[in-house]
Amino acid sequence: MKRLSTTFAVLASIGAILTLAAPARAQQLKAPDDIKMTLRLLVQVSNDFKRQITAKNFARVPHEFMEYTEAADALRGAIKNEPADFKTKVETRLKAAVADYQKISDMSAKATDPAPLMAEHAKAVTAMNSIFDLFPADYRPDPNLPPPGRGGAKKN
Repeated sequence: MKRLSTTFAVLASIGAILTLAAPARAQQLKAPDDIKMTLRLLVQVSNDFKRQITAKNFARVPHEFMEYTEAADALRGAIKNEPADFKTKVETRLKAAVADYQKISDMSAKATDPAPLMAEHAKAVTAMNSIFDLFPADYRPDPNLPPPGRGGAKKN
């Protein structure tokens, strides 16, 4: 009887280890460098939106939206070989974020005050961050770092 309980305990331990290891395997994505780059692009363009709004350069906002959709398309391409359920989750959140940035772009045509655009930008950033939540922590860009070439760290 003791041998049976020992065997059961060993099998239960192995099962627990495999259960814990499954999420780690699920987070091993096929194109990590491409994915990291596209997530970083989304943040950079979002930061560009904010800069244009803050500077009251409202005419430039639609161009930023075009760049955001290009970055979104790049993310779609980077995850094209991932499992269907993962792609569906990303696409659902990505569509919501793109719609939020589209709203900012549309509002900019008649804007004279940056405050309403900044309020919408905060909502768009929340939607964008929900995309990042689907990826491993080390894939997520730091939104506070300037992009390369704009005061970012110099490479030797």
